[in-house]
Amino acid sequence: MTKSSIVGHVIEVFVKFTTNTLVPADLTIRNFFADRKYLGAGDRRQISEAYFGTIKQFLRLEAITQDALKTKFNHPQLVVSAYYIAVQDADPIEMRDMIAGLNNDFARDYPPNVFECMANRKIEDQRLAQLSPAERLAVYYSFPQWFVVEIEREYGLEQGELLLKALNEEATTNLRANRTFITRDELQKTLTELGVESTPSAIAEDALILLKRINVWDLAPFKQGLFEIQDEASQLVAPFANITSNKIRVLDACAGAGGKALHFSSLLRGQGEIIATDIGARKLEEMRKRVKRSNIQNIRIVAPNQYDEQLGIQAFGSFDVVLLDVPCSGTGTLRRNPSIKWRLTEEMQRELIEKQRNILERNAPYVKENGVLLYSTCSLLKSEGEQQAEWFVERNPEFILEATKRTHPESEHCDGFFVARMRRKSNDA
Repeated sequence: MTKSSIVGHVIEVFVKFTTNTLVPADLTIRNFFADRKYLGAGDRRQISEAYFGTIKQFLRLEAITQDALKTKFNHPQLVVSAYYIAVQDADPIEMRDMIAGLNNDFARDYPPNVFECMANRKIEDQRLAQLSPAERLAVYYSFPQWFVVEIEREYGLEQGELLLKALNEEATTNLRANRTFITRDELQKTLTELGVESTPSAIAEDALILLKRINVWDLAPFKQGLFEIQDEASQLVAPFANITSNKIRVLDACAGAGGKALHFSSLLRGQGEIIATDIGARKLEEMRKRVKRSNIQNIRIVAPNQYDEQLGIQAFGSFDVVLLDVPCSGTGTLRRNPSIKWRLTEEMQRELIEKQRNILERNAPYVKENGVLLYSTCSLLKSEGEQQAEWFVERNPEFILEATKRTHPESEHCDGFFVARMRRKSNDA
């Protein structure tokens, strides 16, 4: 496929996303590709890279096109052109000719100076120099300004900028070996024999990092349940419970599609009992499929409308581990989910903090004496992590905060996760 055709497809899928940003960016492009079976793997890879790059850097690209057009009104074909010119160093006149020669509704013959202006970094530098540090970072790295202010306050200006930069980078594909059936080394050997190259994670015991993107869902080992797709940081949560026996009961009260419940099952080698539930019935349906594919026998899924009936007062104090992977801003996963930038507001984040506290208070009674309450978020904001754990133990003195862990995208090149291990004291203590 010609470069001009690739660009045309990028503009089309970008417009589809911007017309309904409530649909996740990855789902938009999956549906786009599903309707265009003629696209080869190489074409899809090029389209995906430019599409996600444009979404991740939209505010910067928008400002560049506004410099070029001398107006606040933006054309999607110019925003995508700005990505190729400002990020990929494309030739501005070549981009102009490609836009003029498109065979879709976005073809337009712009004056050459529009594209030459987009290639002039001095114009951008002069505009950015007039802004405050927070405004500059918000525009250049394309984040809501309130979020940049919060990151700067929590991490400092230097580390904060490194974080923002890292969140715009491409995320790797990470696998977790299902140790019930296979070790990480055995999985790596199996994948190598299939022509899939990987390297072991330095931070997660069962994780492999793929050296290039492939469609792992079609691999036989995946269909056999030998591995799951899970970021390295996410793989640190379940082991943080520090379990010492596989004869335990686990409650995963915010199970979603089941990634961490499946991990617990792997750690327990198929023993013990895991109760998994979530308010999202659709997520639980996806989890049922994953449990079936993984040949797991120790997970019981409880529907949201059966939560109180099947747990209820009789289950209080009956779990060795209660995992609360709570709903959060998702800012630690922005490398994978850049569309979060388009939706997240300060008000939403405040509402999430209140929701997280309610979930903590509701589920804490299910923890046994000497049992563990494991609280985790995929947020970079300490107001959703460290501060929530401190708030909880202050209000609930029967728990102690044993340990916390946070991962950093800028240094560990993984998602940004926070996890706290809080232990209920024994009555004797």
